[in-house]
Parts: sequence; structure tokens; C-alpha cells
Amino acid sequence: MSNPANPSIPFRHLRVLAASLALALAGCAAPVLKASLDVPDQFAAATVAADEPEVAWWESFKDPVLADLIRRAAQQNRDVKISAERLRAARAGETISRSWLFPAVGVGGDAFDHKTNYDSALKSVVPEAANTKAAQIGVGVTWEVDLFGRLRAGAAAAAADTLAVENGARGVRLLVLSDVASNYFKLTGALRQLETVRAISAAQDETLRLVAARHRVGLATPFDVERAQTEAWRARAAIPPLETLAAVSRHRLAVLIGGQAFNAASIKPSTVEATVPPARPGQPAALLQRRPDLLAASAQIDAANARRQQAMAEWFPRLVLGAVFGRETINLNGDSLGPARFTNVAAMLAMPIFNAGRTPAINDIAESGQREAVLRYEDAIARALEDVENTLVALADERQRAQALNSAAASADAALGRAQSLYDRGQIDLLPLLDAQRARLAVRVGANDANTQLLLDSVQLYKALGGGWQAFEPVTDPAAAANPNSPTSSNSVAQYEDPS
Repeated sequence: MSNPANPSIPFRHLRVLAASLALALAGCAAPVLKASLDVPDQFAAATVAADEPEVAWWESFKDPVLADLIRRAAQQNRDVKISAERLRAARAGETISRSWLFPAVGVGGDAFDHKTNYDSALKSVVPEAANTKAAQIGVGVTWEVDLFGRLRAGAAAAAADTLAVENGARGVRLLVLSDVASNYFKLTGALRQLETVRAISAAQDETLRLVAARHRVGLATPFDVERAQTEAWRARAAIPPLETLAAVSRHRLAVLIGGQAFNAASIKPSTVEATVPPARPGQPAALLQRRPDLLAASAQIDAANARRQQAMAEWFPRLVLGAVFGRETINLNGDSLGPARFTNVAAMLAMPIFNAGRTPAINDIAESGQREAVLRYEDAIARALEDVENTLVALADERQRAQALNSAAASADAALGRAQSLYDRGQIDLLPLLDAQRARLAVRVGANDANTQLLLDSVQLYKALGGGWQAFEPVTDPAAAANPNSPTSSNSVAQYEDPS
């Protein structure tokens, strides 16, 4: 069998061979894999809901300070900017991959000065020497004809990789927005808890003062004084951890919005108590079009399918065309031979015959990458549905817990007021009063914690549902601009300018 890359074969035979191979193998395409995981019609932990969650979900908490922090983080956060630069690099890589589909044109030139002082007949140096000078400049064109789609598949894989990076950047933005909301509610919860604990601590100090006064006149025992002292110190001990939590949350917010921890004091939470919006999870299938991690995993399947096609093309010949056009001048011993034009056209057809198993290994790697991408996508879907289900259960249970603790806190406040009145009139001793104070402390602290956790679970639900990144996409569709709750159709991540 003759070698198809043998230069002795006429060029027309190479064209016939390439055309025959193209026709014979046109139907041989790489298998395309798709995910086969079934998505349920509704979430198990939620009733059927036609309404999809809001895009700008932070607005539903009715807190203007939170909305401002979200906006600043979307514009100035460093992780968001880093992901935008990563996307810029991915787009540049896509341009490089696509450029191989087109001819490459270059300009080159060279010159030389050659002197000969050796006489081959006399085998010695002679006085008269041959001096040759030449210079040439030309334009070269090189083009690999994509007979079997190897280069097109590479460009398609690069485009899918860029889409995956773009959705990864959207995922970073969603993570930043949810982190801002979570730390903001931790801050407001810690401040609310501090207010409660400080008020209770002041009440305990007042109780200690009264007990000590009664002890001095013989109306209370030393045991009563020690009990009151214990409760006073216990209330004071609850203050430092809450102050630490508030400071840490402020520092985190300052960094998330692009600043530094030392200027965190400028973050002032709103005096308006945030409201917990109703849960609207929408349809499970909508997660596939909304969650950035699922969109990125889907794009990675497309990239893996394209790489499989690219690997299949390694079995087939490659046709490379080249041409050089230029002009040269030659000077021999001072006499110019005049300028001349030159043209060089060449074609090469190469096909692998034996490469020690490299081509099968390339295809095995591509096939494995396909299967891995599909499994990763299916796993991402399963995990996304699990996240939503877990959060829906936690949110519903926490809502019941918060309602119960708020009712208990109201009852504890009323019970303490009655106990204090009875104690002041001398109808009960100190022990029932201290018990009422301890009950109020525990229930009020628990109610504050439940209210904060309810807000955090709401944020976690919006994060699991994958919404929010669309609000900061560059709007290119007028219909999307008219409907702020619909995702934009842009294929780019917004480039933000740091106002600082």
C-alpha cells in the first residue's frame, strides 16, 4: 500500500483521495451523550406553585440597607471582578481556537552576503573571489483544510468552555449576593440579641441591687444574694460573644462590598425589621435554566461532546495547503542580475498509520471525558434538587419554631411582669422571680435566634433556587428590560466600573 503523504504522488491524486475519504466517512460522527436524569414535576416539600421566585429576591425583605449592600457587592466585589477576568481569558482562548479555521498570512524577508575564496581545482585560496548577495521578501499563506471537522470541533469545545466559565462567573456573583444577605442578617440578629441581653442584664443588676438591700435589713438570705449575683454575671457573659458576632459580620460585609475591615463601622443596619417573604420555589425543571452551576455543567457536556468529535478526527488525514509569493534581487560580484518574482505552492496530506497507540488513547480520554461530564451534570441536578428540598423543609420548620418562640416570649414577658409585681408586694419570695427572669431570658434569646435563622433559611432557599445573578446582567433585550423578573438573554457578564 502506498503512503498518501509520499511527495511522488501527484497533487490531483491527493485531492481525489481526500474527497473519497470525506465521502466515505461523512456519516461517521462521534456519539453525542446527553443526561438522562428525570426531574420531578414539583418539589416534595412544597405545594404546586406556578409563580417563579423573584430575580431581585433581596428586595422582598423590604430592607433598603440590604438592597444597597447587594448592589455595591455586585459592582465592587473582588471575586466578581476576578471571575470577569477569567471569562475574558476564556473568550480569548475561544478566539484562538476559532482562528485555526482560517488561513494564516504572514510576511517575511531575508538577505545574505556569500563570499567564496577557495579554488576547488588548485585546492587553495585564490585572489579572485566570488561574491554573491541576495535579498528577498514575500507573503506566505498557510491553511489546514478542515476535512473531517477536527478544527470545527475544537472551536465548538472552546465556545462551550467559555459558556461554562461565564456561568461559573454568574455562580460567583450569586454566591457573593447570598453571602452579603446572610452576613447582614447575622449582623442584625446579633444587634437585636445584644439589645435583649443588655436589657435583661440591666434587669438582673437591678434585681441584685434590690436583693442586696433586702439582705442588709434581714429580709433576704445570703443564698438569695448569691443566686442573684450568679444570674447577673450569667447575663453579662452572654454579651461578648454577640459583640464578636456583630463585629465579624460587619468585617465580612465590608470585604464583600470591596472594602476592608477597618472601615466596617460605616455599615449601619436599617432600623426597619426585615420581613420574611413567602417561599415560592417554582418548578424543579426551572432550576436547569436558572442555577449557574447546572448551566455550567450542561456547557461542559457540550464541550466534552465536541472534544470527542475532535478526537475521532485524529484517525483521518489532514490536508495542509501553503503558498509563498514574493520578490528577490541577486547581485553577483557587483553585477545585478535584476529583480525576480517567485512563487511556491505546496500541499501535504498526512494520515496516521502507526503511532504506538496514541490515537486510540486520545479517543479513550475523550470518551471518558464525555461520560464524566454527563455524570457530573446528573449529580449536579440531584444535588440541586436536594438543596432545595432540604431548605424548604428547614424553612417550614423554622417558621413554626419562630412562631412558637415568639408566642412563648410574649407569655414570658407577661409572666415576668406579674412575678415582679407580686415580689414587690411581698407575696412571693425571690426564687420564683429569678425563675421568671431566667425563663424570659432563655425564651427571648431563643425567639431572636429563631427569627434570625428564619431570615438565613430564606436566603439559603433563594441561593438553592439559583436566582439573583440575572439582575446584574447587561440588558440587551428590550423585552427583558421591560420585565425585571425575567433572565436576560445576554451571553456576557457585565463589566463593572469601580466608583472608588
